[in-house]
Amino acid sequence: MAAPLLPLLKKAAVALVTDKRVRKIIVGIVLGVIFLAVLPIIAVLGIFTGGLDLGFDDINELLEQQQAMGELTMQKIKEHMQEEGYSGQRIEEAQALFVLALFDRGGDDGFVEKYVGCFESEQTDEELIAAVNGEFGTTVAEQEFTDAVQEIRDRYAEKDIEEEHQSGYKEVDGGRRTPKTDRRNY
Repeated sequence: MAAPLLPLLKKAAVALVTDKRVRKIIVGIVLGVIFLAVLPIIAVLGIFTGGLDLGFDDINELLEQQQAMGELTMQKIKEHMQEEGYSGQRIEEAQALFVLALFDRGGDDGFVEKYVGCFESEQTDEELIAAVNGEFGTTVAEQEFTDAVQEIRDRYAEKDIEEEHQSGYKEVDGGRRTPKTDRRNY
């Protein structure tokens, strides 16, 4: 059974070797297989011999610089807003918006002054976002901002409720709290 196949294989091999286009295809396939077999070995050797520099040190340094710049800008935002008379909640909202949409512009000259200038008292989210988008050319959506600051607003609302609740009580002997109003059981 193998005997009749030998002449056919010989004829096919001669045809493959004599046709220049087919030879190029076969050489390409063989080189591709060799390359794929040797590539992982080269990569492993490069990593273990230290010859392959992936640049992680540069990336870490860049990230540390950006983080330091961001923290400095957040502090400047807080200071400028306190100078303008804004409360802790509004300051945290401003810092959240900075992180959400303007972090890459924090190092620009005059950024903090322009940014704080976008805030006004009794301003709606829509008005604030329109001012920020107009000043910095961003495309922040109002709902995106509202979602980002909702946790801050909830925390301050809980704090206000707790303070209101506590202000309605007075402490008596041993730290026990009783209502400030005189409620007698008749």
